[in-house]
Amino acid sequence: MRTIKIMKKLIVGALSAVFITAGVATAGAHAAAPQTDVTGVITENHVAVAGATVTVLCNGHTQTDTTDAFGSYLAIFTTAECPFGVTVKVTAMKGGNSGVTTGTVQGITTKLNLAIVNVSIPEFGLIGTIMAGGVGVGMMAYMRRRQQMQS
Repeated sequence: MRTIKIMKKLIVGALSAVFITAGVATAGAHAAAPQTDVTGVITENHVAVAGATVTVLCNGHTQTDTTDAFGSYLAIFTTAECPFGVTVKVTAMKGGNSGVTTGTVQGITTKLNLAIVNVSIPEFGLIGTIMAGGVGVGMMAYMRRRQQMQS
């Protein structure tokens, strides 16, 4: 009889521990802040780019990630940092190649794919030289024409 009472107490104690643990685990799961994930794939010439640095700007908050072997990146914000409907800016760089795209937060996960390209911009000095040469040639032609008209 005494053994049965001890067994009942052990069973009640074990069940209590299970219910308390389940309650704590459930409360802990609900305590996590909701999040906004911004994800996508970085490509170059339709090929995934591994090792690109990706910067995601959302509502004044910045997250940085490096693409994996499949060109994928992931930036995780709280919904307070990156709420539904705001604009997200994604910038990716690797070597001399870069790209930028924007999109709107659509919910828990927003997917923004981006292609990076190598766009070289000539130095301003070269552009200035070409412009100055063109203006000089134009002025010489104008002055010569003016002299011919006066003679």
